[in-house]
Amino acid sequence: MADRLDPVLENQPVQVNGYIADLPQTTRFGIRFSFAPDAGQHLPATVQASWYGKPPALHVGERWRLQLKPKQVHGNLNPGGFDLEAWLLQQDIGATATVQSGSLQPGFAWQASINRAREVLRGRILAALPQAPYRGVIVALTVGDQGGIPNEQWQRYAATGITHLISISGLHITLLAGLVAALVRWGWRRNPVAARFGAPRAALIAGVITALVYSLLAGMSAPTQRTLLMLAIAAWGLWQQRPVSTVTLWLAALTAVMVFDPFAALSIGFWLSFLTVGGLLWAGSARLGEGPRWQGWVGTQWAATLASFPLLIILFQQMPLTSPLANAVAIPLVSMLVTPLALLGLADPTDLALRGAERLFALTDWFLQWCERVPGGMLTLPSPPAWAWLPALLGVLLLLAPRGVPGRLLGLVFLLPLLAFAPQQAADVRYRVTAIDVGQGLAVLVQTRHHALLYDTGPPPAGQRNVLPTLRALGAMQLDAVIVSHNDNDHAGGAVDVLKGAHAAQLLSSLPPEHPARQLAVPQMACRQGQHWQRDGVDFSILWPPPDLQGDDNAHSCVLQISAPGTPPLLITGDIGPNEEAAIAATGSLLPHGIVIAPHHGSARSSTQALIDATQPRWVVFSSGYLNHFGHPKPDTLARYAAVGAQPLRTDRRGAIRLYVGDQVTITTERNIRRHYWLAVPAAGTP
Repeated sequence: MADRLDPVLENQPVQVNGYIADLPQTTRFGIRFSFAPDAGQHLPATVQASWYGKPPALHVGERWRLQLKPKQVHGNLNPGGFDLEAWLLQQDIGATATVQSGSLQPGFAWQASINRAREVLRGRILAALPQAPYRGVIVALTVGDQGGIPNEQWQRYAATGITHLISISGLHITLLAGLVAALVRWGWRRNPVAARFGAPRAALIAGVITALVYSLLAGMSAPTQRTLLMLAIAAWGLWQQRPVSTVTLWLAALTAVMVFDPFAALSIGFWLSFLTVGGLLWAGSARLGEGPRWQGWVGTQWAATLASFPLLIILFQQMPLTSPLANAVAIPLVSMLVTPLALLGLADPTDLALRGAERLFALTDWFLQWCERVPGGMLTLPSPPAWAWLPALLGVLLLLAPRGVPGRLLGLVFLLPLLAFAPQQAADVRYRVTAIDVGQGLAVLVQTRHHALLYDTGPPPAGQRNVLPTLRALGAMQLDAVIVSHNDNDHAGGAVDVLKGAHAAQLLSSLPPEHPARQLAVPQMACRQGQHWQRDGVDFSILWPPPDLQGDDNAHSCVLQISAPGTPPLLITGDIGPNEEAAIAATGSLLPHGIVIAPHHGSARSSTQALIDATQPRWVVFSSGYLNHFGHPKPDTLARYAAVGAQPLRTDRRGAIRLYVGDQVTITTERNIRRHYWLAVPAAGTP
């Protein structure tokens, strides 16, 4: 953790010399790349830099002088959500930065030679498949770069449980190493001169070298490290004529990865890789191989699925039930046909092999699309309690145990904490509020005892990355309504993903008819002042906008007030401005001494004295992005709330904020719940 950005340098312009260390990735807004500053420049060894607008072409190994605005590593943090800070730590990235300007310098960084070779090969594939829809997959299978795969395709591969195939996986490395070893052994025996050195040993050397080269192309991810080490140890045992058991190989590889790369344990791929292989070993190759070949294949898929089941539920709260079928078809197609053909295509000047590999994967994807459409194909469960992993592990061990082990079916009982867990609301809590950390945007989940409502959906990536994982983790995939306050991207951008991914009984919004969310087959109603409903004794009232209102999108924001007898109220305001705040305050409908979700993320003109005087809030929640360029929340706005004694709560500093509202209000924040040493937690006394 010593290789972190000095807080003094955060958000300050600095001139840095260094080189581009990894493959640049094109994004919607520019280019993102890993930059390695030269020694002695008071920056971490690797910085993830983003160059927005229309940056120049960037290539691995080039030396640049850049003006950067660095930031400490920071990611959105939500229940059930991805921990970006852990991932960046595992990738040895100590800071992020925005590029303000730069100039190319002479020279080449030899340290980046392998990644430069990967970039050249990537360029070769992209040039050969300029318009092919699955060219990103072919790049991933050959050089381990997954950045070119469209989000829609990634969602499909996740929904069918085959994401492990869309990379240079352990299976691919093993198959290729075995193929090369077999070819070398066959050819070696037919060469009288070469035959003086034993063909088996020549085959072992060729197989290990192939595995090493292919693993380097993959960027040495955790699954490839595991496979390479297991193959190397197995080859050494055969060389010494002392075959090593598969369990010993597995334990040795696990130990070696943990010793040489301790932060690999922060990688989801590490756990999925080792636990799945461990499950297969525990199930027993002899038992899986009994009977017809198809039964052995089905048994292998069953064992792999069951071994990964607890981890998928604990980490992602979902399990693709079509995964065994999808893998049974995709594994042979991708591993035995698509991948070898794609690798052959790297040396094929006609590009026919690359085109053939891409078309073969198109056939695979057609089948995956069918699997994705299977009704009930995804099992979704709430986030289980932390202790549930232990009985789940025992359950898997029992279910996969060899025949003859007594009580195998009792394993189902040990899985019940995962399968049957349902979050319970405490008796003294009337409703729960979760301000989801979506960066510079807004998404608020409100849950009563038996119902749930989502107000706003954050910016476009947040619907998939932040909102849906939170809904799954908190058991709120069945929504009474989704309210989209107005037609701003930071509030409505995730609406389509949320409405497709969760079940919403109704869409209540101020969106125009042409908005994509309005085109979905969801019952819809316009947000209007005076709408009112009740759930589990909790009142929901729309205070704004009135009919026939004139004004911009912000002025049309739906304003929602939630209250229950004897409890502090909640006010969610969208992006209303000073005029709207004054008009609502003048109606006398605002309830005091509760929780306010600050209008417009805490901008200077919002949260007027009229609104604050009318609400007299005890708590104010600011949903904004970390070091956002708007400077939200503004100091003057914070001061106005402080003057009435309101406690500020900020998603940019605390992650998701949860408020349990009853006679008293209990507050928890995601950063304080997790308390991992790599997560930045604000000091006591800061909002």
